Amino acid sequence: MINADLNQFLDTGWWNQDATIYYHGYIHFLDSWNDKEEMHLRIMKWRAKNIDDKYYEDILDETGDLADFSQQFLVDENEEALREKFLKSPIWDGKTFWEVEPELAWLD
Repeated sequence: MINADLNQFLDTGWWNQDATIYYHGYIHFLDSWNDKEEMHLRIMKWRAKNIDDKYYEDILDETGDLADFSQQFLVDENEEALREKFLKSPIWDGKTFWEVEPELAWLD
């Protein structure tokens, strides 16, 4: 993982309320929350510019909206099942977290 500690990300980062990951020209914004019965993780994706593997700048389309915005992932599970699905689902251009981990930048 670029500019981050992989163990810290796996411990708390993937579940951070506002984790931002940059991969191949796109931001993947991890939005998470929990309630009494289960945890929820939604990942939204849009085009962005990576700035020094620390920050990003949104790219807007001609209407002023986030370019290529989409929801990539939405899972409602217990923590163990949710973590497994996050790590094994083809979220990253059809690849799993483990296949792209060295190319992911965890940004502010």
